[in-house]
Amino acid sequence: MPTVQAATMLQPGEIALREYPKPEVAEDALLLKVAAVGVCGSDKHMFHGRMTLAWPVIPGHEFSGVVEAIGPRANAAMKIVGGPLREGDAVTVVPGSQACGKCWYCVHVPHRPQLCPNRTVFGFRSSAEPPHLYGAFSEYVYVPGSSFVLKLPQGLSLERAALAEPLAVAMRAAARAMAPGLPWAGEGFGVGSRCAVMGVGPIGLLAVAALRTMGAGEIIALDMSEERLAFSRKFGATRIVNIGKLSEAQRKEQVLGWTDGVGPDVVIEAAGVPAAFAEGLELVRRGGRLVEVGHYGDPGGVEIHPHRVCHKDVDILGSWAYPQVQFEPALDMLLRSPLPLDEMFTHRMGLAQVQAGIEITGTGDCLKVLLKP
Repeated sequence: MPTVQAATMLQPGEIALREYPKPEVAEDALLLKVAAVGVCGSDKHMFHGRMTLAWPVIPGHEFSGVVEAIGPRANAAMKIVGGPLREGDAVTVVPGSQACGKCWYCVHVPHRPQLCPNRTVFGFRSSAEPPHLYGAFSEYVYVPGSSFVLKLPQGLSLERAALAEPLAVAMRAAARAMAPGLPWAGEGFGVGSRCAVMGVGPIGLLAVAALRTMGAGEIIALDMSEERLAFSRKFGATRIVNIGKLSEAQRKEQVLGWTDGVGPDVVIEAAGVPAAFAEGLELVRRGGRLVEVGHYGDPGGVEIHPHRVCHKDVDILGSWAYPQVQFEPALDMLLRSPLPLDEMFTHRMGLAQVQAGIEITGTGDCLKVLLKP
């Protein structure tokens, strides 16, 4: 029987290549040959034991690939954009495709499937049982019926398409700032709005790119890495602040000096550092929007004064993942944007180097690792 190699996390701190039987596809499923998969910060959190999961797990949720085999009922069973699908088609898959459809959230808030407590997510579910291949740190991914699959638009490379998932996260954060959509009245993000992004790692950089594409005016990037701040310029930031060179009071003075003394209309917190959330609350203007997208893990808390929230009349919005349909505009932006988004892949590695790729993620000059299984 043919076999498939996959990097399997057996427990926190232990990842190794394992061989699995190459599965036959069910009538409603497809088998995807992985072309490119990004290493995410959450993969590093997983490796360091900061997630509660059912081990073993094949990580990898930011991926693209080519359909190698497809069941006769797959096109009818799956949610497909750009279909019908055939063998040889280049696609990406929404990792959190499979909401249960029956819980309170699925019934009452169906436009937010990411809130379903029962949903399964590629790259985070157990690989203990056949067909095993539910993560993209692998030569193949098994995509079951009811998954959400998008055919890549012609002209979009498989490597660039591997950014669809983190870009969907960033675009959702920017879109959260738009509500209720009255920028002319000072309510919500709109063309020309002044924005700040706190933390320009991969999600923060893509938030800068999304804001630029959506017509933002001033975009202020804050980070302590000169390399990341330089990237933010390429992606559309108009001003940069190295937080390692200025005190918090000096940073506030600088940002307010660029925004008529009132602060940005929108602040997106993408650093995942509790203190950055508190600082974002101080930076955003009165009546503005503070969007929190950085804290997918829980690194602890920070003291804030509720009076500041009340006095500033500020809207604070959480942004957790994305609805599945967010992938469609993400792919469109990846296709059409002149921004050098794929330069985010500063390191390319093979599957055998996966542990090194996880370990260097977020360190030194490594912005994002791309694995080529």
